Amino acid sequence: MRLKLTIEYAGTRYSGWQIQKNAKTIQGEIERAITAVTDQREFELYGSGRTDAGVHALAQVAHLDIRTTMPPEILRRRINDELPSDINVLRVEKVRHSFHARHDAIGRTYLYQVSRRRTAFAKAFVWWVKDDLDLERMRSVAARFVGFHDFQSFYDSHPREGSTEVLL
Repeated sequence: MRLKLTIEYAGTRYSGWQIQKNAKTIQGEIERAITAVTDQREFELYGSGRTDAGVHALAQVAHLDIRTTMPPEILRRRINDELPSDINVLRVEKVRHSFHARHDAIGRTYLYQVSRRRTAFAKAFVWWVKDDLDLERMRSVAARFVGFHDFQSFYDSHPREGSTEVLL
């Protein structure tokens, strides 16, 4: 059975999404929880993309191929019971077997937060800039990124999707 997982996490304590030897990762923690809940070691978990160390996610998608009769909602609750508090599975849904978390993604959104003041509550989630910012210059430069851009040079092989152009 193929399941779509929607996951949120605070990545501060992790070395990104993808499993690495000798490093704690989001994928590694989720796989450990799935094994604890299902008593299975034969399953596949694929993320929609990799994240770097310390990166957070509000709704990262993954797909899970596993043999289970457990209803998705029960599986979600039990996985969450095994996960550390900074990782949470928001939804588990049955999907068609051809669904692929990375290839079927229709978009990705990145949120960068800048704080102009010291903050006690959001320190791990914002970049505190003490210097003055030239907002007009920042807007002018940001406008250059809007539109279609070819990202061919970022691919290690030919993309399956057929186009390397992305609308920003």
